[in-house]
Amino acid sequence: MKLLFILVACSLFPFSNYAQSGEVYYNQGLEFAQKGELEKALQYFDTSIAIKANEYVVWYNRGIVKIMMSRYEDALVDLEQTIKLNPGYKKAYLNLGTAKKHLTNYEGAMTDYTMALQLDTNYAEAYYNRGIVYELFNRMEPACADFAKAYYLGYQKAVLRVERCKDTSQLNYHAVLLLTKTAKTTKYGFTSEMPVKVGTGPDGGPENERTYLELLRDVKGNAIRYHRLGSCCGYASVNAPKGLALLDKYEINFINEEGKEKAAVVYLSFYDYDEPQILSGFKTVVTP
Repeated sequence: MKLLFILVACSLFPFSNYAQSGEVYYNQGLEFAQKGELEKALQYFDTSIAIKANEYVVWYNRGIVKIMMSRYEDALVDLEQTIKLNPGYKKAYLNLGTAKKHLTNYEGAMTDYTMALQLDTNYAEAYYNRGIVYELFNRMEPACADFAKAYYLGYQKAVLRVERCKDTSQLNYHAVLLLTKTAKTTKYGFTSEMPVKVGTGPDGGPENERTYLELLRDVKGNAIRYHRLGSCCGYASVNAPKGLALLDKYEINFINEEGKEKAAVVYLSFYDYDEPQILSGFKTVVTP
């Protein structure tokens, strides 16, 4: 998981002075979340909220778990409720922005990151994440300013981007922001002869592959699940070391029109770029 491309403040937040029965379910949810058993964590957070619905930390942590599961639309509801219960909670704005970014609502993400910074002008993670959105749109002057501020405030993840900002003329990447075209053939993406060429993202390597897969939706509009199977199928490319590129194989899991779970293998390349298209039979995310 991710994540993401990811950049989410995923720390789970404990609390006290909570109705005893609700607290028990909440703490059990935290334990499952920390062990990576996210479905079980959601069940316990659901019960905790059903018992007492005005504790912002439960809504917040349930939203974080949904982000970890790539359920970004659902996460929006929980994080917005967190803000209603605690308007000054900066982490909720940070993660609300990240969920919106995954849903291609980049303007909304920028607004939320900026709101987090209004609440705390020394919030390094918010500077960094806002810089990421600027960078996606090649607005390097404000992006580099935000990365520099994040680094000054001690955010170590900003180091590489600060270094890269010293010579922006060397930047060579493609930002996969949204998908607008659908493939006209079922071979696209599903065969090694017609891989999805997503190019190298701002963070290099397979970042764009993950972004592409997270933008896909099944026929019901649900996010797909995916995991990398490995590499295969070498081909000649001037963008690859020694002129030989490999494809990455991912297994995707989705629900078909009959409501049955299906699996398929998708082939992607981050060495070369050709505007990525939606797989035949699939949809893409709809910005809220």
